[in-house]
Amino acid sequence: MKLTFFDLETQYLLQELGMNHYNRDPTKLKLAVAGILRNGETSFFSENQLDELLKILNDADLIVGHNLLEFDYLVLEPYLGSSILESLRDKTFDIMLELKKLTGCYISLDDLCRRNLGLSKCCNTLEIPKMWRDGKREEVRDYLLNDLKMTEAIFTHGKNRGVFKYEHKEYGKSLGEREIKVKW
Repeated sequence: MKLTFFDLETQYLLQELGMNHYNRDPTKLKLAVAGILRNGETSFFSENQLDELLKILNDADLIVGHNLLEFDYLVLEPYLGSSILESLRDKTFDIMLELKKLTGCYISLDDLCRRNLGLSKCCNTLEIPKMWRDGKREEVRDYLLNDLKMTEAIFTHGKNRGVFKYEHKEYGKSLGEREIKVKW
């Protein structure tokens, strides 16, 4: 099976464009860099390399990511069109949405990795778009690579162990740590 881990970073935050979680439009955030991890190899793609990215995604048997369907694919929509991205949905495994179905809440990749694997993000997510705009491209790619490795590790953990600890939240309020069983 051609398993492909996918993530991207944007040029802007929702807040920078006057949006929030409730009135959000990820199509306006603009792609900074997209990343693929497959067979231990990483590739990065800029706005002018999306044809290459699409070839890899189309060739994949399974695309795995965290919040791909409600965020990453929407960021790519202005570049690739909604019909192309719709064709990828059937072979996309979105970790965040799979866990939301079971828990009723959104669980961050960072929370999952910290509680279950002892891994964490290498810098503040909210700083990444400005870092990209400031020309710190290599640092942003390093951050993206870390996220891809965390995604692969959490997917593998779910597949092999089938149990996750997570912080259960309702309306942003923590209700403590819980455990969920998965079958991936």
